[in-house]
Amino acid sequence: MSRLRRIGALLTIVAALVVWSPQTASAHAFLTSSSPGDGSVLTGPPTQLRLDFSETVVLAATQLDIVAENGRHYAVSNVRIEGEGGEEPSQVLAALPNLPRGAYRVSWQTLSADDLHRTAGVLVFGVGHAVTAAGLDEPKPAAGEAALRWITFLALSLALGGALMRRLVRRQGGAAAPAWAGLTRGGEMLGAYLGAAAAFALLAYQIVEAGSTDLLSGSYGVRWGLREVGFLLLVGCAFLRPSRIRASGVGLGAGLVAIGTALLGHSGAGPSLSLTKVLADALHLVSAATWAGALVFGLLIVLGRDHRPAALAVLRSFGLPAAASISVVIVTGLYLTSGVIGSVDAALVTFYGRVLLLKVGLVAVAGVLGLLNHFRLRRRSGPLLSHRTLIGEAALGLVVLGLAAVITSGQPALEPQLVKDPAAQVVPIQDARVVDLQQALAVRPNRPGQNLVLVDVFDTRRPAPAPIRHVTVSLVDADGTDSGPVPAAQLADGRWSAPVALNGTGLSRITVTVERPGLPDAVHAYHWAVGGAPVADRSVLVSTRPIRKELLMIWFVVMFLVTVGWWAATVARLRRVTARRTVQAAEVTAAEISRPRSRDSADVAG
Repeated sequence: MSRLRRIGALLTIVAALVVWSPQTASAHAFLTSSSPGDGSVLTGPPTQLRLDFSETVVLAATQLDIVAENGRHYAVSNVRIEGEGGEEPSQVLAALPNLPRGAYRVSWQTLSADDLHRTAGVLVFGVGHAVTAAGLDEPKPAAGEAALRWITFLALSLALGGALMRRLVRRQGGAAAPAWAGLTRGGEMLGAYLGAAAAFALLAYQIVEAGSTDLLSGSYGVRWGLREVGFLLLVGCAFLRPSRIRASGVGLGAGLVAIGTALLGHSGAGPSLSLTKVLADALHLVSAATWAGALVFGLLIVLGRDHRPAALAVLRSFGLPAAASISVVIVTGLYLTSGVIGSVDAALVTFYGRVLLLKVGLVAVAGVLGLLNHFRLRRRSGPLLSHRTLIGEAALGLVVLGLAAVITSGQPALEPQLVKDPAAQVVPIQDARVVDLQQALAVRPNRPGQNLVLVDVFDTRRPAPAPIRHVTVSLVDADGTDSGPVPAAQLADGRWSAPVALNGTGLSRITVTVERPGLPDAVHAYHWAVGGAPVADRSVLVSTRPIRKELLMIWFVVMFLVTVGWWAATVARLRRVTARRTVQAAEVTAAEISRPRSRDSADVAG
């Protein structure tokens, strides 16, 4: 009874934390923009390559390769990172050699500094030459990293599943309890040892990929140490006899492993740490691992064919923890999905999205098999249990852990090419209040090559203290080229025009200086994004509209239904327990009343 209440209370607390906590999207270093831009055509050779990333990346693991259309490779120099430190957006800058007229393909790859996940891509630009944008180039997870993560998850499932089944066996196993307890204890110990070794191997693999051990001195080393301490604590608890100290130790060890893993993954990344996402990710991992591991041990117990009634009793007692685990997996999974899938197209066309959809489908199938096994175990006629459905549920649990390993090794489907809000249009005009002047700036056609900077200047005071005599425009291009001051020509109605040459796409700085006699110059700098040459956008399969709000709404509805379901189950179980206790009390009372009557009858007969 108290267990049902704790589960319902836990789900309610998680819901409250998620609703009232600040929402931040899960982060992973992906390319947000570049200069030159993908598909852009430049009038002259660029002197610098700039890659803008959503998060800080590892300089030692960054590789850049520039290939011309004739197959010639060009080397870059002075590769550096600006904005490095913490988990803020960063820029990779590299000096380019003198590139002749032609088309160029830039291949790049690096590692996210927050989770050491690989990210890569391709962009194409032309120097006086028409090109077609490379478009989306999603990096696939490294097979070695995904395999080591799967082993880590399997080890955790053995440790937690073994600990749970060891407790259930002690309560329901009867004469077979000692043998089954030895089996679950051995599995628990194996899982804890294997998890500690796999986590260390995964760290070594990532350090080799990064090409540097400097990351261990920062927060990454602390987060990894948290997970390793958790596994070592599980190793120690495997040697203890069942007690409250052992149960608390297992819970603490599982929590450290899960929180450390969450902090090392997508949920722990980003400019600001979301405690709710870390908590949800940790609960997701613990629930999935416990469910899958306990299914494996339950299958081994049933397939032994010895003490079959006791084996079925153990499986029946696993029904409540299994239902709780699946509920937490579904609820937390929906919530976490809102931060890693940006749109419907992102889920359908990316490797990451397809693997996630497959995982969701397998969890649903496993849940159906679990319900089928649950009803078969509790019916009074016909075959009690089919080994096939039990084997299928256990196998799906292990496969789900494997898919989770692939997902946590990959790049979330949040690329700007796949997530475009049609309502969020780029405003082609920037407004600013400079001293007593109201200004509006526009650039036409805002493409590499010759452009016009249009400035509207109006004095907000009446009468104006002084007439506007001159307007000067200074441009610092995206590649750092300073064009110097350009006098603007006066048009009509307060509008001024200045011709400028844009050498590439990206973020430029336009400084407008307004001169008035007898007054200080009014100077204001605008940050202006220069677009690339018109290229055909990728065709929309279903929709690229952001779906975060919709996913959170679905999560809220499911969370509400699950919470109501658990509370209803709690009330129903309370009524059954109360009714059973009432019947037992009545039977005891009847027995106590009948005993004196039997003695009186014996006296009369005597």
